[in-house]
Amino acid sequence: MSNHKTALVPIETWCFNSPNLRYIGKNIDIGLFAESLIYYDQILLNVANPSQFAELIQWLIEDNSYQEFLGLIKDGVVKLYDFAFLTTVVNKNGVFSEWNIQDPIQVQPNTFEQRYLYSKEVEACFKKTRHKIQLYKAIRGNVIEVKADAFGTAIKNARIDNGNASRHELFLQAFIDELYNFRKLGKPPVIKATIIPSTDGTKYHIVWNIHFAPITKLAGKNLNFHEGVPLMGGVRSNRLLLAAAKLNCDMFLGQPMSILVGDKLYESTYTSIKHGKTIETLKEKVDFPDIRHLVNEGQISLNEIIKIRGKARRFRDWLQTESDRDQDAIIAYHHEVAKESGFIKCSRKAINLFGILGGGAIGSIIGGSVSGVGGATIGGMVGSGTGFLADIASKIGADWKPVVFGNWTSDRIEKVLRQKNKKG
Repeated sequence: MSNHKTALVPIETWCFNSPNLRYIGKNIDIGLFAESLIYYDQILLNVANPSQFAELIQWLIEDNSYQEFLGLIKDGVVKLYDFAFLTTVVNKNGVFSEWNIQDPIQVQPNTFEQRYLYSKEVEACFKKTRHKIQLYKAIRGNVIEVKADAFGTAIKNARIDNGNASRHELFLQAFIDELYNFRKLGKPPVIKATIIPSTDGTKYHIVWNIHFAPITKLAGKNLNFHEGVPLMGGVRSNRLLLAAAKLNCDMFLGQPMSILVGDKLYESTYTSIKHGKTIETLKEKVDFPDIRHLVNEGQISLNEIIKIRGKARRFRDWLQTESDRDQDAIIAYHHEVAKESGFIKCSRKAINLFGILGGGAIGSIIGGSVSGVGGATIGGMVGSGTGFLADIASKIGADWKPVVFGNWTSDRIEKVLRQKNKKG
């Protein structure tokens, strides 16, 4: 049963999660993790590889908060969530397709310690052996490790989406909007896509109204944007949503991943429950510091976050109460905690949240704020793609009422579903 005490928090930065940070060379969003600690009793922290885990450890050491982080793990506040497989897009002979890939070590049970803690990147973080041993002891028993075979439906559903031009537009538009926003490039172009299916229905050629080369140049070398990235955004959003459904937990996401997850969550409820108004959004701002930004800029340490967390119990109580959520109350709580924490003159901060609670939607959801064509050929899938949607919807109808921290709007997915219904 979801009780809104636990959130899955992926902190890898890439085109669909905190691309502004990857653009400047940061591989993890420490601020996202820090902010999630304020709103949830327990965090399921996800990093994608040993290099990112090493970057986290190095930051903790430099922040003088390494021991505090170990304490959070020992107290059960932080657990590590490990996708012990790679979800990626493969380009074979010019045809792109989505896959879950496992190596011989990943397929074995309980290999996180071997793959991460014994890696050269992580071991290089430590000058003192005892600090390394402390990490080993803290981590053991505090890792949730999942394998590829549990996430096959996420791949299948993503392949079904390959035949949907509107879905591709959603993915690419979400990235383009975020890119133009943090690069301050003005109004982004409106993305259009056309799908040309093969005669046997196993492949689709997607034609865009823009060339990818200029986008790749704007994104820079660190983001490594290419033709397969929009597909990867779709399948990884499926993976996160399915993981949270299996865990009965909430999600704390960066931009624009929350948009993709919100779209699929909406489609799951709309398609399988036939209730298109299960998710709503409301835009508000609160008097509270931008914790995420301040942490990423090195202006607030994890130790200070832990102190704020102690004063923010009322946030977590508000989130865990499924009835009579008072929007004015949560706004007031932010102001009080900011004042108690010494942020008297803090700027107004947007808090973004959407989801499903009780019998319907959240009652109070706080939110913040070409010429030429390019193309690619992608793999498709013959058959039904409703298994994934039905699995998610059945969880929502039973014991999972997810809340997602992150920005989302229903406008684009509603357009997709209207077009889908017309065709159906």
